Amino acid sequence: MKRILLHGFILAGILSPATTIAEDKVSFGIGSGALYNGLGVNISFMKESDLKYLSLGCIAIGYSSNNGVSSNCGVGAGWMRSDILSENDKHGLGIHIGVTYNTHNDRNDTEAFIGIPYLYFFKGMTAGGWNVGLTPIIGKNGGETKGGLLLNLGYQF
Repeated sequence: MKRILLHGFILAGILSPATTIAEDKVSFGIGSGALYNGLGVNISFMKESDLKYLSLGCIAIGYSSNNGVSSNCGVGAGWMRSDILSENDKHGLGIHIGVTYNTHNDRNDTEAFIGIPYLYFFKGMTAGGWNVGLTPIIGKNGGETKGGLLLNLGYQF
């Protein structure tokens, strides 16, 4: 757990110099996908076509009568731009870095992953509302490098 918090503070430190919070709009969100580090929540800082976020969520949660509750939860951070793919602010493309602590199958592993999220914001990236998208990811899982795909569905307040 200490390693997850340490990685979270490192990720926050990477993003914070680039963010002038006084000028940014602050938003909170809930959903699934990269913007929420799995199934979880986020805090985002938005300005014009720029969105930076910190997230807390779970990639997987399970229960068995033998092992009890097991999970793969952690923190993430990312940066998205809405002016890369089009003139409007509805299409966001960015980068996401996540760190989770996996306790599935009697493991106690810290796992890191990176992804490139694409999200469609129905009302625009800097406005509250629904978003959907896909994020291809690659990371370490059980000591092996594996790829995957996160489906994004969320709501920003």
